[in-house]
Amino acid sequence: MRRAPVFTILAAIVLVAGFCAVVLTGFGFREPSAGDIDAWADVARRTGAINVVSSIYLNARLFDTLLEVLVFAVAVLGVHFYLTARGRPEPVESIPESNVVRIAADILLPPILLISIYVVLHGHLSPGGGFSGGVIAGTGLLLAAIALGTDTVTARLGPRLLDRAEWGTLLGILFLAFAPIFAGRPLLSDLLPAGTPGRLASGGSILLYNALIGAKVFVGSWVIVRHFVDHRGEI
Repeated sequence: MRRAPVFTILAAIVLVAGFCAVVLTGFGFREPSAGDIDAWADVARRTGAINVVSSIYLNARLFDTLLEVLVFAVAVLGVHFYLTARGRPEPVESIPESNVVRIAADILLPPILLISIYVVLHGHLSPGGGFSGGVIAGTGLLLAAIALGTDTVTARLGPRLLDRAEWGTLLGILFLAFAPIFAGRPLLSDLLPAGTPGRLASGGSILLYNALIGAKVFVGSWVIVRHFVDHRGEI
C-alpha cells in the first residue's frame, strides 16, 4: 500500500485546523434571550400549534425543512440509480425463516403502524411529526420484510404504487408550499386557519405537512431497503 507524502499529510492537517479555527471563531454561541423566547412563543401562537418545534420548522423555517426533504429525495434517487446501474451480483445465502420473527411481526406490526400514525398526526400537539413517524412506519415494514421477505411485502404494497407515492408525496409537499401564491398570500404561508390550540384540526398547514412528510419518509425508507435487497439478495 502506497503511503501518502509527508507534505500532503501536513497540508491536510493545516486545512483541517484552519477550518476548525474559522468555525470556532466565526460563529457566536449564546444563550437564548427573552426576546428569542418571545419570538418562538409568538410563532406558536400565530400557527396555533402547541409544539413550538413544529411551529418553527414547519412554519417560520419552512424553507429549511423543504431543503431537507429534497436532500432525502435525492438520497433515495441516488440509491435507486446507483444500485440499478451496478446490477445484481451473485445471490447471497438467505437466512432461514424464523417462526419467532414471523409471530413477532404479526403481533408488533399493527401497533407500530398505529403509533406511527399517532406521532404524525399529533406532531403539532406533542413531540413527534412527519420525520419521526415516517421512520417508525418504515421500521415496521422492515420487520415485516425480515419475517415475510421483501418480495412478498413489495407485492402486497404494489411496486408501481410505491414509486408513484414516492414522487407524489414530494410533489404534494412542494405544491402545498407554493399554493398560497394562487390564493394571493405570501410564499410558504399557511393555507388553513390556525384553529383552536390543543385540538387535532389546528396548527394551520402543519398537520398537512406532517402527513405528507411522514408518507414521504415512510415510502422513501422502504424504497431504499427494497433496492438494497434487490442488489444483494433477500434478507
